[in-house]
Amino acid sequence: MPHTIRRSAVKALAATLAIASLVTVGGCGEAERAAAKANANEITIWTHTAGSEAELAGVQQIIDDYNASPDKKATVKLQSFPQSSYNDSIISASSANNLPCLIDVDQPNTPYWAWAGILAPLTDKDLLSRADDLMESAKGTWNDDLYTVGYFDATIALFARKSVLDKLGVRVATVDEPWTKAEMDDALAKLKASGEWTYPFEIGTADNKSEWYAYAYAPILQSFGGDLVNRTDYQSSDGVLNGKEGKEFAHWMRDLVAKGYISSKGGSDTALDFVNNKSGLLYGGIWSMSTFQKYAKDYDDIVVMPMTDFGHGSVTGGGSWTVGMTQSCPAPEAAQDYIRFSLQDKYIANIAKAGIPTTEGAQKLVPEFSDGGDMQIFTEISKKYVKMRPETPAYNFISTEFRKTIGDIMNGADVDTWLDKAVNHIDGNIQGADGYRKN
Repeated sequence: MPHTIRRSAVKALAATLAIASLVTVGGCGEAERAAAKANANEITIWTHTAGSEAELAGVQQIIDDYNASPDKKATVKLQSFPQSSYNDSIISASSANNLPCLIDVDQPNTPYWAWAGILAPLTDKDLLSRADDLMESAKGTWNDDLYTVGYFDATIALFARKSVLDKLGVRVATVDEPWTKAEMDDALAKLKASGEWTYPFEIGTADNKSEWYAYAYAPILQSFGGDLVNRTDYQSSDGVLNGKEGKEFAHWMRDLVAKGYISSKGGSDTALDFVNNKSGLLYGGIWSMSTFQKYAKDYDDIVVMPMTDFGHGSVTGGGSWTVGMTQSCPAPEAAQDYIRFSLQDKYIANIAKAGIPTTEGAQKLVPEFSDGGDMQIFTEISKKYVKMRPETPAYNFISTEFRKTIGDIMNGADVDTWLDKAVNHIDGNIQGADGYRKN
């Protein structure tokens, strides 16, 4: 399919499926190409880090050091956007055909923009060799090609207070021995029976407009033995989302509400609510730790545990912001050289303050993630249990459909009917895009 046709398909799909808030696009615009003709040694990178001073400073340091290097292949310039408006800025620039050479890409969006002919695969041998050192969850791939790489990763876990678990006679789960489903159900029943919390378990149900449901709840589905889509060919969700295991998962999620373990509306700041003892058990992201470190007077009592093994192993989500090259970048050699340069351990460690540094060397440079550090357990959870969100261009649609479906089921919708309906919608989307096959 010609590039221009694919671009129009992207715009049509984005409008039809209302996924603009989830997707990231890339390309290289007329302004950049014109500038490249005049100065072939200048490229620009766009980032979403304007709202994060530490992360932005880390990116700027890489650029400053690269530009000062005698071996540089181009001068790199930086333009930053607030994360809240970043995707909209890129979509607008894409429509005007005015994007830079390098862009930030949220890792699960990579396949969609690779399929659309917007992101270019990374092919430089030195860069690919360095990418081998990264955690698998730090790579954005599609059809076995690498398109994006990242400096940090995020994952999810269970948080509890050891004193509470000890009082209730519940063991602290470990990376090697997560709770079984029976242990999880027993812990929830005891937390509820204690009468200390109206809703003892917080899982972030209030975050029902973002990707949280797919990022956090799909691992539970996968631990039950189901999935969002059949990963053998990514052509259908039938049998994995609405099969026996998928229905067991959905019933368990609905029972959380029916038994009063969770609120279907949830809290607005789950980590702070946990600090203030509004819940006894929290299912949240690694970023919750920064809240605990800042506000929890009983910080040393908080324990981090992997999510429960519901029968098919504990599963956790992975994948965060990455950087990739646009397909029409006028200086692909320079762009990839900069990306390779940026993946040095010292730069990864400098950027990955609140996320998992994506190389072992960088982890050793960050005390929290080195041996004995408070955050090391997240690296262990990710390495052992991560399952990437489906690497298919259909993921954004699947995520939205899953969020609506599970939200409705938790509020009482019929499990069989709603799961079948979701499968029909997902399969229809895939078929309507001719299977999202590579052209």
